[in-house]
Amino acid sequence: MATAVSMRPAPVRLRRPAGSIVQPARRYQGREKSSTQSQPIERPDLRLVEQVRVKRFSMVTTVLIAIATILTSIVVFQTVIAEQQLRLDKITTDVRLARFHYDELRQQRAELRAPDYLREQAMLLGMSQGLSTKFEEIPADVVASVMAATGGMDKEILNPPMLEDLASKTMKIARP
Repeated sequence: MATAVSMRPAPVRLRRPAGSIVQPARRYQGREKSSTQSQPIERPDLRLVEQVRVKRFSMVTTVLIAIATILTSIVVFQTVIAEQQLRLDKITTDVRLARFHYDELRQQRAELRAPDYLREQAMLLGMSQGLSTKFEEIPADVVASVMAATGGMDKEILNPPMLEDLASKTMKIARP
């Protein structure tokens, strides 16, 4: 079959001689052949026709692109949600561990401040329980010498108020 096509001569296109005038094609209408053959048909006036807009994408293609975009955004959104959930889980675990550690420290503090534990530690250090509760009064000159030795002395101790001044202040406060 390929040989038959190659053996056939190529079609020849006839060309018009240069400078020839193209005659418009004539239309015949039924029986009036003779009257219309002699007179040329008038051509209508030329006018501009609006250009036909060619759509780049068909409606189906546009819908498919929209669906693909929506599905892609849903996948991205779900990925972000999953990442944030993992982050929240880690933070929740950290908070739970911190609370557990805080409770352990509170328990240790309570054990260290317990009276039984303090009594045991005092006995290990050689301390014993007092037999009486008698308070000793420290003389003012001892307090003054200690304050002078440590460097700072309160002005009220340095210049104590007189007894009359104390009584007058108390009386003013007590009166309505």
